[in-house]
Amino acid sequence: MTLPSQFSDLNGFLEKWDQPDTNARYAVRLSSTMEELREFYGAMLPRVEEIKTHLDGKNFADYNDADKSLGRLMFAVGIVGPAVDIFHQQEVPDSGATSFFVVDEPHLN
Repeated sequence: MTLPSQFSDLNGFLEKWDQPDTNARYAVRLSSTMEELREFYGAMLPRVEEIKTHLDGKNFADYNDADKSLGRLMFAVGIVGPAVDIFHQQEVPDSGATSFFVVDEPHLN
């Protein structure tokens, strides 16, 4: 799978971050190094408005597979951002044995 051509520079992130749901994205966050998280976040953050404009310019029913992958990368930004900007680590500090599990969410399938 590849992204829409104007976002092809982000194709290298697909294998790791194009995950089907929040739980899978969070698991990737926990298993990644901070360097990997910063690299992904640093590449995506400057493109957020451009990506949003691209995705908002289409009806969801008209999304092709490349658009759906791009949307899932955007969802991953929401998972990675707090680790990079707030916690400066993969896990939520002082959370003990708590876990994060989303039961129901919309899917870009």
